[in-house]
Amino acid sequence: MSIKPNILNRLFIFMPVYFLLLTSCIERLDFLGDTDEGQLVIYGLFTDSDEKHLVNVSRTVNFGFAPNGVFNAQVTLLTKTGVRIPYFNTGNGNYELWGIQAEEGESYALEVILDGNTYLSKFEKVPLYSAEDKLSFAFSNEPFINNSNTPVFSVFAESILPETLDPIYLRWQSEETYLWTRIWLPCTGLCPPPPPNCFISDVIEPTRINLFDVSGTKTRSTTFTVGRRFIDNSFISTFYVSVRQLSINREAYEYWQKIKIVVNNQGSLFDIPPAPVFGNISNIDDPDEIILGYFEVAKTRITRIKTTSADVPFFLNRPCEFIVGKPAADYAPECVKCEERALGKKWTTEAPDWWNLD
Repeated sequence: MSIKPNILNRLFIFMPVYFLLLTSCIERLDFLGDTDEGQLVIYGLFTDSDEKHLVNVSRTVNFGFAPNGVFNAQVTLLTKTGVRIPYFNTGNGNYELWGIQAEEGESYALEVILDGNTYLSKFEKVPLYSAEDKLSFAFSNEPFINNSNTPVFSVFAESILPETLDPIYLRWQSEETYLWTRIWLPCTGLCPPPPPNCFISDVIEPTRINLFDVSGTKTRSTTFTVGRRFIDNSFISTFYVSVRQLSINREAYEYWQKIKIVVNNQGSLFDIPPAPVFGNISNIDDPDEIILGYFEVAKTRITRIKTTSADVPFFLNRPCEFIVGKPAADYAPECVKCEERALGKKWTTEAPDWWNLD
């Protein structure tokens, strides 16, 4: 179980924003209008990496439910030089682009055509600079639940900034990937090969938003926690954390600052009712239509760190250890099927290209 609240909506796409009151040093955020059912939500990220680039198009539903994916949009990446590159519709409101990556100095925008309307983002340029991340981890007891000590795994990053006077805006995302070994029972005669291992991935603390603005400090480094989660038997074998650093533009940084305010606001009697966070996408034919989400262009750098069970100072339950004479039917379903272990998380039986990276 990771340390994260139940996400009622896709936080990285849409969240209500509260006004900051009292003695906040951040300016009051005046967003007009309430979030209504059926509003269009568009979020996309295009980077200089060779990975798949994703755009999600959806519409809001009643509060407490994830937006519904829009399946009939035409999604196109635009360059400032006039090149148009279509995304491929993969279903459920997801659109993908691969085989291309952002080029330094180039500017990109997103076009979405839906039901006769054209939605266009502002052009954003690929940033020039990023930082160098050095990762570390710790296992500890922390009073997370009812003031009782809970075993927690934490990952930290020390980021070293380049020597430049140019503005640098950064944010980070963290993902875990761990190995899960399925049970293989001895047999006689012609036996099938042992089942392949499961590689299971999930975002660590999706509501944690780590941001850094170099103009706000005179130092060339910063250290912070990039993710925490409860310790369970996911750690009985190799466990990787991949930290993706995104160097973003000032407008994107300000957008995520507003989202962060919502996440950190726990609510009080003095809160003003929520309002939506607006991004950089608009309807070119109807500028009054409220569009939620953001199209982000970023320079990216991924850093990884791994642990094994030898690092864990706590007892780990091992439900899938072979016991002589124990019938196959008596083993837990997670010992047999990857999907039973993953429980909705991403999984594969093929090791990532970077697995066993020293």
